[in-house]
Amino acid sequence: MDVQSQDAGSPRPGRHLIGWFQYSVVAVFLLGAVSLLVAAAAGTGDWAGLADPGLERYGDPKDWNPPLGPDSVWNPLAWLVEICRWIVMTSLIVVLGFIGALIGFVQFAGQRGSLTRGASVNLLVATVLCASTALVMLTPYGAQLRNWLLD
Repeated sequence: MDVQSQDAGSPRPGRHLIGWFQYSVVAVFLLGAVSLLVAAAAGTGDWAGLADPGLERYGDPKDWNPPLGPDSVWNPLAWLVEICRWIVMTSLIVVLGFIGALIGFVQFAGQRGSLTRGASVNLLVATVLCASTALVMLTPYGAQLRNWLLD
């Protein structure tokens, strides 16, 4: 009689946490930088400025935040956007992106044989997205975007 371990087919819970972390890093970047950039482009009608963000094109990025008012203290969207913008402005997104990519690479390399095809693709996509987020912020475009968000 062949007895197999119960753990052989079940996914590890850490793999799900890694995926959540990696996609959260990408979501922070999208909400903290890209959403304000797209709002500024839509508000001004200058869609070419997406490739060249700056004060001369879009003005102050705080103008494109969710509106502040008496209810904004209790508005979770305003807090979420501001926290995400702060993470992008302080370049913490670069550190988080590289951590997500490193953890994903280690997880992928260590368990490549035991991952299902779907889990393998999901981990690989999330790892590439985290690395891409960090690398974009290290380019001159990322520095220009960060400088626009700092104003």
